[in-house]
Amino acid sequence: YVISDAFAGLVSRSSWAEAKMVEWIDSDGEWTGRAGWRMLAILALENKNLPDGYFEAYLTRIEASIHTRKNYVRDAMNSALIAIGVRNQTLQAKAMAAAARIGKVNVDHGKTNCVTPDASGYILKTWARRVEKPKKL
Repeated sequence: YVISDAFAGLVSRSSWAEAKMVEWIDSDGEWTGRAGWRMLAILALENKNLPDGYFEAYLTRIEASIHTRKNYVRDAMNSALIAIGVRNQTLQAKAMAAAARIGKVNVDHGKTNCVTPDASGYILKTWARRVEKPKKL
């Protein structure tokens, strides 16, 4: 997954990032699918030009299929849900509602100490840190 995530980060900075993301999130391949959802998370965090509606459609897709996708795709979808939820307050409310309906996301991380974060808790924690963080001069 580390290679898939690094590749997604590289491709997300290209001119064809959105087209590849759309193609890859529908892939049955675990690593290709993961890369697509990871790219959506990157776009949610970094591309301020995309409207909220762009991400709202993906919240619906995440909610409908997260529990049926392959292991590491589920992990990337959960990360995309979190990234959308921390983008702005409007999307925060929608992502929190989706996370509540989704419930716990189970990902087998193998023999590691990695855990899958609860999306709602992580979104709230991120927003709380933003409020507490002192503004730069």
